[in-house]
Amino acid sequence: MPFITFIYRVDDNPQTYYGKYCVESISDDHEGLDTEVKYVLIDGLKKYRHHAKNAEPREKIKVKVGILSFSSNRIIPTYSTDSDIEMFDFYYTYDAKIYINGKRV
Repeated sequence: MPFITFIYRVDDNPQTYYGKYCVESISDDHEGLDTEVKYVLIDGLKKYRHHAKNAEPREKIKVKVGILSFSSNRIIPTYSTDSDIEMFDFYYTYDAKIYINGKRV
């Protein structure tokens, strides 16, 4: 099962965050790995801002994504334990759960 590790920035904030995106498969016919990640990242950030910060959801969140690695190999295991979630600012699990700062959104 493949996963993507990436860095991202939100709006005009210069702070860099780290993310991991785990999915069952990634099609060869995609518009870029950064684009694959971006849609889920924006959705997760909107939910986080609305629920965790009790703020109104904004229409637009601008993110920049940089891919650090893509791992997909049927021979080499790509499994990590749940403690891996706490190490990333954003984490999307194989079963479509989103975590921000180690907490489920």
